[in-house]
Amino acid sequence: MVDAGDAKKAPVKDDPLAKVKAQLDSQMRCQVFERTSPVYEEEEFARATYVSISPWGNSQVYSGLAHGTHKGAHTPHGWGILEHHEGFLQVCSMWRDGIADGPGLWVNVREGQEQCGYGTWIDGKRDGYFSLVKEGGVYVEEYDMGELRRRIKWRKDKLHVKCTRCNALFVPSANTSETKLCRFHPERVNYEGIYPCCGARAVVNPRGCSNSMHVEPVQEDP
Repeated sequence: MVDAGDAKKAPVKDDPLAKVKAQLDSQMRCQVFERTSPVYEEEEFARATYVSISPWGNSQVYSGLAHGTHKGAHTPHGWGILEHHEGFLQVCSMWRDGIADGPGLWVNVREGQEQCGYGTWIDGKRDGYFSLVKEGGVYVEEYDMGELRRRIKWRKDKLHVKCTRCNALFVPSANTSETKLCRFHPERVNYEGIYPCCGARAVVNPRGCSNSMHVEPVQEDP
């Protein structure tokens, strides 16, 4: 005999975004790119070489594969990391002639504004589904060639922790020596606003002169 209470329960509906969420969840847990991937050995990248903290755009630096074009001697081309000196960075598995054109992530490390997101750029614009992580929650965003169409609350964030050195949100399983997304100064800024480690002024290069793996918060004993 069917219980009356059970009879009133609404049937469980299939989540139309289940496959999208599974793909985004997988993307969060993996490295953005593999430097040794055969794709970077193709003819398209034959002249690309590695550059580190090379100026690109206004108040930005780029580290990754690059080649010379009319846009500049070190135009992003291949895997790479674009960092804005104010604390925003974009990591993409594929740049083509300075334009992001593949899967990647973005991170905001500014104090009180810690956020990150995962998805795919097409011709420099966010397209399709992205995941947005902020304030302890995860949201699914849908873009149409750079235009945000909708944002849906997904789940509580249990994957990310905040780096104690650079303030970035990151997933420990994707924190490897292959990517080294933590940017920092090994020495504190002095009274003149200059970092003794590299001689840079804090107003010019607050993001750091060194890079390494993120540092996880120390777990306190219960």
